[in-house]
Amino acid sequence: MIGSPPHEPIIAFVHIQKTAGTTTKFILRNSFGLGHSDVNPVDPARDKPLDAADLDFALTVIPGLRSISGHQIIEPTRHLAGRVMPYTMLRDPVRRTISHFQDRHVTGRQVQSVADYLDDPGNHDFQVRRIAGVADLEKAKTLLRDAYFFVGLTEWFDLSLRIFQARCPYPIDLRCRRKNVAGDRNIEKRLVTDAGVLDRIRAVNRLDAALYTFVKDELLPAQRAETGIDSETPLPAYPSWRLPLRFHISRARHRLVYRKRLQRERRRLGFR
Repeated sequence: MIGSPPHEPIIAFVHIQKTAGTTTKFILRNSFGLGHSDVNPVDPARDKPLDAADLDFALTVIPGLRSISGHQIIEPTRHLAGRVMPYTMLRDPVRRTISHFQDRHVTGRQVQSVADYLDDPGNHDFQVRRIAGVADLEKAKTLLRDAYFFVGLTEWFDLSLRIFQARCPYPIDLRCRRKNVAGDRNIEKRLVTDAGVLDRIRAVNRLDAALYTFVKDELLPAQRAETGIDSETPLPAYPSWRLPLRFHISRARHRLVYRKRLQRERRRLGFR
């Protein structure tokens, strides 16, 4: 793919936290090699959406990109309008919220209580706002239906990725290695039995629940019928002792080239 004509599309994975995105990125790195990279805004402000200038910077550092992914690819239909083909994975909002809270604690990125976490508007209807930019359910539905070339569900991960393979404009190697599976589930085990916490999670994620139902009942079945995909067998997996060369190359270029250049650019512009 490297060196392909500039009119070839760039596919953009809107990586919503705790939706099996790390495993999806493994597949992307293994499929595209040097043609894939995680991307970030040059301005490191929290929740700053990746925009056209940020994409231009990434293309300058890594010419020939055909696939990008990132947590900051937010509302790409506005911030990257016409520049990318977006797609994403959604997850049951109760499960996603608990997993997100647990991950922040286990990795030491958060010391909030679950009550404080759920009181933070930034954690409400998280998936709708990543798609639509705002808490607008109808906008999110319209964008997923009309502007995204694929949307899958974590609970049907293997089926979803087979549909993604069929709809993607580039060849996709579905051999994978399950990544970022929580090693410590004690918080999850505690929260899933707390009726008060579960009620609060549902209350602040009503739009996410409706969007999830829309994808489960309408979009995913339509994509399945269109592609003729009916296999729910597990994806082929790499053994634990082996990682493919294309994955290594893609990850190394991201860490040693893109991230280093991004850090220098941030220093040059005076960002901290």
